[in-house]
Amino acid sequence: MSMTAAARVSLERCPARLSADHVARYAEDGYLAFNGFLSDDEVAALNEGLSEMVRSLLTRAQSGELEPRRGNWEGMRNYSGLLIEEKDGGFGILLEPEVELDLRSATPEQIENSFRKLSNTTRHHPRFRAVSDDPRLIGMLEALIGPKPIWYGDMTLCKPARIGTDKPWHQDSAYFPYEPFGHGVGVWIALDDAGVENGCMQVLRGGHKLGPKKHVHLSDCTIQPGRVDVSRAVPIEMEPGGILLFSPLLPHYTPPNRSDRRRRASQLFYRAAYTKMITQEQHARNFVESDGTPATCAAAKQAAPASLASS
Repeated sequence: MSMTAAARVSLERCPARLSADHVARYAEDGYLAFNGFLSDDEVAALNEGLSEMVRSLLTRAQSGELEPRRGNWEGMRNYSGLLIEEKDGGFGILLEPEVELDLRSATPEQIENSFRKLSNTTRHHPRFRAVSDDPRLIGMLEALIGPKPIWYGDMTLCKPARIGTDKPWHQDSAYFPYEPFGHGVGVWIALDDAGVENGCMQVLRGGHKLGPKKHVHLSDCTIQPGRVDVSRAVPIEMEPGGILLFSPLLPHYTPPNRSDRRRRASQLFYRAAYTKMITQEQHARNFVESDGTPATCAAAKQAAPASLASS
């Protein structure tokens, strides 16, 4: 590792419960980050569960139960890799775009070292479900968004060594059709050592206060370049088991991984109990910049040039 632990910004150890100062800092900065939310044994158990899910999906594909295909979600390159998923689309694994494998002879290790996203892990493995329901986590969420937060979704993310692609600057609220916007919490739990070199999360401190920002379709759904000052990016480097809590309105980004170290993380989403789901049409109409410019990822899709769909 080229960046030593001493060179990193030191993170507070995860408290048993959030203090009033923590809550005030979250309101001001749009995020909180701690090391030590999960123990080494808990992280190892999650990574073992991850391997079990990968083996299951690959075995089902090799037996013919699942039919692999190239992804092409809304025509964007980041979603164009090999995809193994159940027919309802709820549980599956997406490989990095440049990975070419013959899945008939592929090994679980090859899949684990080349995937980008594994969807809906908490509903398909008890160890991930236990984390999503962990009283320590629920207590922190309740301190930030009130009683009985509602689980909204999850995924396990990976940046494979040397080939992991970026996730460009975006706001999660550009995807999420519920109101009030921003009244939720994203949870990012490091399953490997996460540093700048291997693609740790980066955020714009206080950027949630800027409100919705226009998103466009490039290699992914991303905030239109120039809409936010990305020179102010704050890298959140964490040990395995570290946790990042952040507002769905907070602009965030993960760079490509060109290092020799894989970077995995479990990401969960929660919304406040008082939020209401809205239609995609309402979301597109209401999630706008201050001058009324549409800002959702769905609006970005509609505005994308025809050439993008075939890229």
